[in-house]
Amino acid sequence: MINIEFYKKRLEILKNSINQELESYFDMKLSECYDSEIKNVIDELKTFTLNGGKRLRPILMIISYNIFNDIDQKIIKAATSIEMAQSFLLIHDDIMDNSDLRRGKPSFHKAMEKNINDRKIAENIAISAGDLVDTFSHEALLKSGFEINNLLKADYEFSKVIEDTGKGQILDIYSSINDNYSEEKLFKLHYLKTARYTIEGPVLMGAYLAGDIKYTENLRKFGSNAGIAFQLYDDVLGIFGDENKTGKSIKSDVNEGKKTLLIIKAYENSDDNDKKFIDNAIKNGNINDDDFNRLKYIIKNTGSYDYSMKKINELTVNAKNELKKINGNNEAIDMINFLLDYMIKREN
Repeated sequence: MINIEFYKKRLEILKNSINQELESYFDMKLSECYDSEIKNVIDELKTFTLNGGKRLRPILMIISYNIFNDIDQKIIKAATSIEMAQSFLLIHDDIMDNSDLRRGKPSFHKAMEKNINDRKIAENIAISAGDLVDTFSHEALLKSGFEINNLLKADYEFSKVIEDTGKGQILDIYSSINDNYSEEKLFKLHYLKTARYTIEGPVLMGAYLAGDIKYTENLRKFGSNAGIAFQLYDDVLGIFGDENKTGKSIKSDVNEGKKTLLIIKAYENSDDNDKKFIDNAIKNGNINDDDFNRLKYIIKNTGSYDYSMKKINELTVNAKNELKKINGNNEAIDMINFLLDYMIKREN
């Protein structure tokens, strides 16, 4: 029986440790910088990175490490790498999606625009800032103090994660203009863009830093199944969630033309009239309340919502079955199980 309060408390302790290490790292970078304009950008990066966020990726990295080794300061330092990579990806993603909000506050380019009052220049600075924090992420990992062979394996995995995320982003962009989009193609996108850097990458990096290679294939399968389930649930929240809790408009995915599993299956199971409506809705760019409510009704009525939830459950079971094959710290394995349940039942 998992003690929920115990794990919640442990999550909070790990989150605080990660935030402290992130703050220390950015303070070090600020102390090294003697140009006021660059310093302002780094300070904004610090604010953006420390602004909310559940720290699930670095926590997964730490707990995966803990399956094979006791938690130490080295893994806390190393885990900040994946959180800074998250900042890099979110900054660029928000520019591409033209998103004004991130975690309920201005996205990075919007925060810069307030100071500069020129959208194009603010976006250019944000792109450069994203590149900058990407280099910070690798430096934080490489300077964490681990044995060189383990460090090289982890950093190689880290680099491949960012590569795959970039490939996934390309597929995501094409999906908005590709009228024929299949469930198979969507799952490939979710694996590359989300599963790799949200779950699979962090747990593999933690294992490599701990010196384990015996169970990396189980962790890889766990991460791919859990990561796709995570994204499918995120897509459900994107339409059926509470925007006061998610921190973004529930219309944003539809307005961006995202072909989620909800949309794909609703389209497949609709008559010609509703198919035309769905097509127009995701191409509109500014759907009104009545049409948005009709779209939600179609998703429910066609069985698309239930189908998505079924897939989420199947992937979650597959992920948990892979964890059962791993011999290690049972408390750490239970913690990862708890995190998986949390990720697919969250409200934000």
